[in-house]
Amino acid sequence: MTDTPTSRTLDIVYAAQEGLERLTPQEAAAALNDGALFIDTRTSEEREADGTIPGAIHVPRNAVEAFLDPTHRPLFTAEELADLPPVPEPGQKIIVLCNLGLASSLSAASLQRIGLSDATDVEGGFQAWKAAGLPVISGGAV
Repeated sequence: MTDTPTSRTLDIVYAAQEGLERLTPQEAAAALNDGALFIDTRTSEEREADGTIPGAIHVPRNAVEAFLDPTHRPLFTAEELADLPPVPEPGQKIIVLCNLGLASSLSAASLQRIGLSDATDVEGGFQAWKAAGLPVISGGAV
């Protein structure tokens, strides 16, 4: 038994992380440069305060699965489809990023469950990306 505090919520996050090949910020940057679909689930307030990652596509956390699932696309109207991120190509890496690397793990694990097996996330989230000195566009709520 450890003295590290935990919760049922963290237990779920840690279980999701065990099934992922999580990326360091540097590995994620390299994958983005190699054509990975990079999904930023942070809120508009977080993106406005801390900036955005060039090439990242904003998708709200509550819409990740529906927006990226190719089998869900027929349920959208043509007008809605115009605002959606691209459908992941077969075998295309999908990298999900949140602020600290917790919610993104849940998103990536969920994407894997719907058949997008190349989904993963960034260890430490946006804050680790920024701390690593990787590219950030200031104040963009894109």
